[in-house]
Amino acid sequence: MFVRTTMLRALACAVLLPALLSGCVTGHDRAPAFTYTTPNLAKGVVVGTVFERAVFEAHGARFGIVSSDLATNKDKDLWLSSHAPAGQVSLQNVAPKVPTGKGSTFALQLTPGRYRILIWLLDYGSRSKYSESSPKAIEFDVVAGKVIYLGRLDANRFLEVASIHDNFEEDIVYLKKNPLLANASIENQALDVREWWLKDATGKKLLEKNRAN
Repeated sequence: MFVRTTMLRALACAVLLPALLSGCVTGHDRAPAFTYTTPNLAKGVVVGTVFERAVFEAHGARFGIVSSDLATNKDKDLWLSSHAPAGQVSLQNVAPKVPTGKGSTFALQLTPGRYRILIWLLDYGSRSKYSESSPKAIEFDVVAGKVIYLGRLDANRFLEVASIHDNFEEDIVYLKKNPLLANASIENQALDVREWWLKDATGKKLLEKNRAN
């Protein structure tokens, strides 16, 4: 009886989770609500870029952020997109510049506290493909009155893998185009995340095959 109940719960989670996540993305794209437009010294600001590498067409990548303290912090269900929302700067690399692809800056004003980058996805038009859980918690702290750089949230469509890395010297040029950031002191606290795969990712299968050989 216990085994049967456990299996039913697992099946329910497998069916419901993608639907819930899809609902959050399509119906509650909340990042623009926290876009940095009016300074509030009681809050902190996080900045960076989202970029989608693509051999052919970049359809869109998103990274989801939640507060690590959901009981006291209402800044949750935030989605950062490679498509530039209002007030953000578009990024585009065209061959021979590599990597080719499109992206956007982001600047969010958030309540102080700890946050987690929980999931990422690629848009495939009629559906989205979601990531596996990260091997380690990807967390950062928001401090009142501080502006911190989180890094480049980098999605590779061909390999279906993401990374977050320090791209400060290139990204700062685009970030400073925001009038509120032009003279701001931006602290580089870039995260370091590698091999964050989509489920059943093409690149992961290729890597495992090469390792086996």
